[in-house]
Amino acid sequence: MRALALQLFVSSCATCISTPASSHALPALSYYRTRSSPRASCVRCSAADEERAKKKAQISPVGTLDEDKTTGIMRGMYDSIGMASRPSLWSSLDHRDWLTLAFLSHGVLVSAANVMGKYDSYEIFAVGAAAVLGLASAGWGVVELLAGLVPNDERPGFAHERTIRLYCTAYLALTVWLSLRFSTLYPAALLAQADPALCTASIFTYCFGFASPVYTARVHWDELTSTEQLRMKGMIVSGAVGSVFILEATALLVNGADWWTSVTARYQGQCLLEPSVTLFAAYAVEAGMLIHRCARKGVLTFAEAVPFYGTVVLPLLTLLPMASLFWWKKDEVSYWNFLFVGSS
Repeated sequence: MRALALQLFVSSCATCISTPASSHALPALSYYRTRSSPRASCVRCSAADEERAKKKAQISPVGTLDEDKTTGIMRGMYDSIGMASRPSLWSSLDHRDWLTLAFLSHGVLVSAANVMGKYDSYEIFAVGAAAVLGLASAGWGVVELLAGLVPNDERPGFAHERTIRLYCTAYLALTVWLSLRFSTLYPAALLAQADPALCTASIFTYCFGFASPVYTARVHWDELTSTEQLRMKGMIVSGAVGSVFILEATALLVNGADWWTSVTARYQGQCLLEPSVTLFAAYAVEAGMLIHRCARKGVLTFAEAVPFYGTVVLPLLTLLPMASLFWWKKDEVSYWNFLFVGSS
């Protein structure tokens, strides 16, 4: 900083010295001519010129965020605290974000339906429409990854941006599939042969979503910035909660399609419960990624995003509708024993 200020100050003085004396309106004694050349003059800077030069050398601070840390990659490492100006939410949204907002708006409607206990045409209105929007958003995420539209960086482990996006895209697609698979809309007779591959992919994704941030925090903690450490803590918690669907996917993988037929025969409300809880998880991961993308654009800080996600988004899109569903269908569902129902 001192070197830059000195360089600007000297440059300003050099400009002042090379300027004709008359342009400064200086008194006769404020400059001195050299004896060797009457035309060559050496002009002394006035106090006003020196003050202007000092002002040019000053660099205004931007809180805790330097000017060279305002790109998306740097915002993923550091928080955008102290940004001089922030983009508005609406101006920062791109095409994928608008699709995500449509999906989340649908999630608010599904949440309201569960709170009120309205389940007429629920599978079409909730599960079917969510499958279309969710899979479309996941497909868009795949295109962004393949086209190189997701920033690439050298951050370790689960702090790597493309790793985060790949996991969330896979989680969204497979969780929406699991929701559709447990509904009456799914053509099991035609697609049951795909169950082993999709269940295996689901189990791997859920395990990865918990194990990877734990490994990153354990092995690379000192390499992470304070912002990345905050995010890693949140990812460990969300990964642990999101991995609960390992149970359903494993039961389907081990027992086959007939297992689910036996479950729905014994517990009539299960074909409503399982598609819904997996759908709530899909809403949660999409909301998390929308907030993540907004934080990288500087709309809000990660320090604001993480608690907002935990205290507002998760209760609205997951906890509230799930508790309501459990209440309305408590006599028609199983929370644990259905996993051990034998296939017919």
